[in-house]
Amino acid sequence: MIQSKRRHARSACRPRRFSATRQVLAATALFLAGAPLAGAQEELTEAERQRLAAADVVIGAEVVLPELRLPFHDPFDGRALAEHWTAINADENKYVLEDGAIFALQSGGNAHPSNEAADNVFVANGIMPDQDFDLSLRVKLDPKTGYEDVWVGLWADADNYLAANLSVYTKGCGASLYLKVSNRRTLSGEEKPDETGFTKNLLDGPIVKRICDKKGRAAGDQVIAVLNDTGFTLGLSRRGYRYQASITLDVPPGTGGTGDGGTETYSTSFVSRVEPFGQPFFMLGQSSKAGNGETSALFEDLTIVAAQ
Repeated sequence: MIQSKRRHARSACRPRRFSATRQVLAATALFLAGAPLAGAQEELTEAERQRLAAADVVIGAEVVLPELRLPFHDPFDGRALAEHWTAINADENKYVLEDGAIFALQSGGNAHPSNEAADNVFVANGIMPDQDFDLSLRVKLDPKTGYEDVWVGLWADADNYLAANLSVYTKGCGASLYLKVSNRRTLSGEEKPDETGFTKNLLDGPIVKRICDKKGRAAGDQVIAVLNDTGFTLGLSRRGYRYQASITLDVPPGTGGTGDGGTETYSTSFVSRVEPFGQPFFMLGQSSKAGNGETSALFEDLTIVAAQ
């Protein structure tokens, strides 16, 4: 049973302009403003523009979003999403806040941040400041289908995001585990988005040497069980123009770097992105082979701190 957590004070924000086209942001802006939106900026008086800008709302084609102040922390301890979150393509039948966590479900094998129709992409109503940071999401994942994903990172839209991804993928000898950093963006003059990234095979790699023999398979299964038993922390870090994914989890004895077990952290190589952008986001995903199988996860805590 997850213990309920005390509500922490929310981080203060300061307004900053940010272009976006998603209709969900317009809906969020309307909620924040508490009044109907005018059709275009030119139709507003100066006083109305100032009022709407102070409320972080849509003004014409432009969205005014706050810039998050770090540290930012949300323990998900209410009975509904805090006002600084929006669930894109929200399906309230597939998530609930309870006992200090978001319990989320997925099925259908189409839950991926590059899919515009993916439901329950949880996006913060604020953009990251232009500084180095460490973003971490505490999760428990029940890998029932053998094709699950968890994502956390920065989001602009389905064609532009930079994220850490943990995926369970089942092959011939059983479930394997992969850590990835993915940088997806639309380049000037390109019709299709470009995606770069680095993937680390955690099993058949730094945690278990080989998982397709009897001893290795048993060890690999123990590691997969940890994802739901004690959970893990999935992170994305920025250092200058470089971004890196990481995972911290408790590995059983006989696995990991020393073989003694205990808490271990594993990281990917760095990808580069010059321009600062994006809103913090997280989501539960599935790869297509999950089919109609159901995946569940508990999102327990999200924290963003300035890098020291």
